[in-house]
Amino acid sequence: MLKTIKIVILILLLLLAAWLTPKLINNPGLIQIELLGYQIQMTAIAAGILLVLVFLSIWLVFGLLKAPKKAVHHLTANQSRKKFARGLLALSEGKWSQAEKLLLASAEKSPTPELSYMAAARAAVAQNNLEQAEAHLDLAEKVIDNPLTVDLTRCEIWIKSGQAERALPLLETILKTYPNNPRAVHLLTQASQQTQDWKLLQNTIPKAEKLKLINHQQSNQLKQQVTMARFAEAADQAELQDIWQNLSKKQQSKYSHTYCENGLRLGAYQEITSHIEKAQKYQFDEQLVAYWSALPHNLNHRLKVAEKWLVQHPKKASVLLCNAKLQMAKKQWDKAESLLLEVLKVAPSAEINQLLGLIYQEKDQPDKALNHFRESVVPNNHAISVIDEHELNS
Repeated sequence: MLKTIKIVILILLLLLAAWLTPKLINNPGLIQIELLGYQIQMTAIAAGILLVLVFLSIWLVFGLLKAPKKAVHHLTANQSRKKFARGLLALSEGKWSQAEKLLLASAEKSPTPELSYMAAARAAVAQNNLEQAEAHLDLAEKVIDNPLTVDLTRCEIWIKSGQAERALPLLETILKTYPNNPRAVHLLTQASQQTQDWKLLQNTIPKAEKLKLINHQQSNQLKQQVTMARFAEAADQAELQDIWQNLSKKQQSKYSHTYCENGLRLGAYQEITSHIEKAQKYQFDEQLVAYWSALPHNLNHRLKVAEKWLVQHPKKASVLLCNAKLQMAKKQWDKAESLLLEVLKVAPSAEINQLLGLIYQEKDQPDKALNHFRESVVPNNHAISVIDEHELNS
């Protein structure tokens, strides 16, 4: 800016000289000066030239007087730049202590000392010296007009050192003034993950995607992480319902199982009952059948609904098992036995054999009960036959 002003003034002076010169030549005029008893007479042109020469001489003298100081300043600034470059090189090579010393030394005569202090703070963090790092950042803050860069570096250091809770308030303050600062949004995403502040992360994801800090796939992964974490950390039925109601229909379909699992955990039995009934009308889901049998709520109604499913899906093992469990809850041992034997034909498992063992215990048939309990522990008596064979050989 200063150079531009100087150029403009010079052009104006040249234009003025070009305008005055012809006039002075046509009418030179005389100037008479009395100095120390002497009379000096000269033309106006000569006086003008003499005046210019005087000004040039004064400018030259001042320039010569300032030259040594400028030379020293240039030399020290050049040394500072070299130390800064060496410090950054040491920092990149992992020579933390050496880097910190060089960077601090470079700050003394540097035109941008804040950069040296911030880099020195990173070197201090690498040596686990957080107090020293913060001291360097404090020095940087004193020599910079806008503390934004220093504050962002401070937040980054806090997050990397596992102190994200300290960074959150400062980042939120920064974003009030600079709502679309990419670095601040990126750091807030990291800090909210580290502190497991899922609501804050949920609110930050759209802005991070808008600023292209994350792509659409990463955004979806983070949203899924947030939703799963919020479900897992729900402390009561009201919080669970708040999470569920804020999901879109598509998201509710995706997180249906998670909702049921946490609903069972928190005792939201009526809500889960209503959800499963409604969901099964649109798309039958065998996992929801398993949750249905696990509900400790309204047995008669659940059995009635399960029997309807059995009519619609008579061969599905999950439906047969659900009906069997509900019949057992009503102590209808014969019906439960019949259903479990059907399941055993299509999907034998340890659970089925255990349930049959319990039924035969209730029916006072100990031999059958023992066989099924044994089968649940050692399927097909395979291990027992191996042991017997070994004993015979010995």
